[in-house]
Amino acid sequence: MRLHMVRHGQTHWNVQRRIQGQLDSELDEHGIAQAIERRKDFAKMSLEAVYCSSSIRTRQTAETILGSRPDPVTYMDELREVCWGVWQGKMWSDVEAAFPDMVEAYHKALPQFSVDGAETPEQTQARGVAALEAIITNHNDAANDANILVVSHGAIMKKTLAHYTNIALTELYRIDPLPNCAHCIVEAHGTHRKVTQVAGELIKQTPWGNGIGE
Repeated sequence: MRLHMVRHGQTHWNVQRRIQGQLDSELDEHGIAQAIERRKDFAKMSLEAVYCSSSIRTRQTAETILGSRPDPVTYMDELREVCWGVWQGKMWSDVEAAFPDMVEAYHKALPQFSVDGAETPEQTQARGVAALEAIITNHNDAANDANILVVSHGAIMKKTLAHYTNIALTELYRIDPLPNCAHCIVEAHGTHRKVTQVAGELIKQTPWGNGIGE
């Protein structure tokens, strides 16, 4: 089966560089337009199932992508974004100025990262992989060419993809963040997992497939 992982569209907080995490924010006009454009990827595709983070911005993205389609949506808290604890709701510029060492520790997945109430990169990755594997298990009887839509968030998606591409969390910072409404594909056949597309491009044409930083 193919799991089509899509990041939510742009929000007002994305533009402001305000830390969203597991707080709710809504798509802006550009984010809605991005989701409408992403709808084209699925217009002629039969979907085995649709899963979505329970956050408002992902719900809006899934609803916009589906449009008038009758596909039921299963909402999962496990697909929500990184929990940033006490940093949530703050401006990234303020946090970067006040806690530069801790911001670096997070992005490089260093053991000294510690923010009150926040997940570590390892915890986020484990949650994302567990959520994806649970979805795969739910559809073990699906046809090999079945397609499943999974709408989630940039940071948890990036860390989940790192697991399936054998990229260490300590090196993941070298790869750019996934853009809003990025469409990535993970193929699952039995116990085999393979990332074939990242942000609309074949993985071999991206840093994910050609080596970090190349």
